[in-house]
Amino acid sequence: MKIKSLAIIAVSTVLLLAGISVAGANPIAVHTAATNDVTTLAAPPRRPQPQPTRVPPAPQVQAIRIQCGVGQINNVDPIVMPGMPAMSHYHQFFGNRSTNENTTIASLLANRATTCNDRTDSSAYWAPQLWQGSTAIAPRSVTVLYAKTVTSAVVAHPAGLVLIAGDAKAAEAQDLSIVSWYCGNNVQNASATPPACARNQELVGLIRFPECWNGKDLDSANHKDHVTYAVNRTCAAGTVALPQLQMHIRYPAQANVSTLALASGSIFSLHADFMNGWNQRAFERQVAQRLR
Repeated sequence: MKIKSLAIIAVSTVLLLAGISVAGANPIAVHTAATNDVTTLAAPPRRPQPQPTRVPPAPQVQAIRIQCGVGQINNVDPIVMPGMPAMSHYHQFFGNRSTNENTTIASLLANRATTCNDRTDSSAYWAPQLWQGSTAIAPRSVTVLYAKTVTSAVVAHPAGLVLIAGDAKAAEAQDLSIVSWYCGNNVQNASATPPACARNQELVGLIRFPECWNGKDLDSANHKDHVTYAVNRTCAAGTVALPQLQMHIRYPAQANVSTLALASGSIFSLHADFMNGWNQRAFERQVAQRLR
């Protein structure tokens, strides 16, 4: 079967995100001179069932913000389908420029070129390609947040950690505290499907990753069982609290959101992947200093 080619809930304060132009699928550098910021934002609500409705305000928390330009587009997935070229649906990659089907933590650390403005972060981040009908929609940038969403102390993601958030096979609304869409900086009005945004706004897909780690496994068979989401801003006993990784993927506003789909299938199938390629010492220092 031929796969189409080419072509993350609530925060309460405005994120100052730089718009980054892209040209097709070619990797580009981030054009901002900004370094990591500490951003005040709302902790995500935790709900046991999907809630495709407006999310109420939540307590204030801090986050480290990293801006990344777009990278390569490829139909590979080094977590789910390692070593298998052209077997996955198409993904938009961010961060480490070397990411392909053969990527490992070791290869990320050996090839540190990145589209992110923090050069100590050579991690790989990716999400499915967005389509409008038969047209691939290229994102402008992604803002990666490492947010302190729990009341306890947090530690940096361990070296080599692998994460997946969201359901690539979802055919109906996912929990809004995990996957949602919003316009511009209006995260409080996030929804389960892409809203119609004003032309001067951007369409944003938001994916939130689990922030409670079992303390021993860097991955698991389904790439999810080694981590869980906090409940009422608390990680379960016996787990280790991490900053919550969030990906805010920014696209141009679309005139007809009803025709939007993802390379993984339904527009409900938004998901994202992460492989930790940080300079671990630098990452640990930032978390200790900024997310107290």
